[in-house]
Amino acid sequence: MKNKNYPKIICEIINSDSFKTKLSTISYNYTNLKQENNIRNVILEELNQILNNTTTRAFAEHPRIEGSRVDLSIIDQNDIKNPYKIEFKYQFTKDDNEMENYHRIINKDFEFRKSDLFILTISNWNIEDKKAFDQKWNISSNLSRYISKTDNWKKNIIESFKKFKTTELIEFEKIKTESPYGMEYYFFILKRI
Repeated sequence: MKNKNYPKIICEIINSDSFKTKLSTISYNYTNLKQENNIRNVILEELNQILNNTTTRAFAEHPRIEGSRVDLSIIDQNDIKNPYKIEFKYQFTKDDNEMENYHRIINKDFEFRKSDLFILTISNWNIEDKKAFDQKWNISSNLSRYISKTDNWKKNIIESFKKFKTTELIEFEKIKTESPYGMEYYFFILKRI
């Protein structure tokens, strides 16, 4: 039987001061990249610290299922063939038509892959602040082209999640980081009930 406490443990991690500090470090160091793997790795490290000295451990990119890897799994040695499977996504506010069509991604990674948990991070920032930072350092990636100029994405993402039955959506308080420019991180967890 899969541990029903994993979502609770992950929620505690995301709400912790330690996670917020590490998220600030990610924000500071990886301004020109999508940060999905960095955030996943912090959650994995925190999980393994909590699960230390038990028969349970978290792994990234494991196991392989139908030619692709699970973003994060929690494996109990007493039930090794039934990992607890978690898919991560990191998006910007303008992705998928301001998140209006995001249910397709959730369907692929949560339903089709039969994941136990789907964790979505959406990042947002002031476009002019990011532009000034990028110009200062000659950064050419222009991630701001993926940032919405409206708040429509907030309503759209909730509507996308509502399309999935027998699930529960957990929405977190926005996490703000200040350096090297202000960023906002929105976390959502979709779990099976």
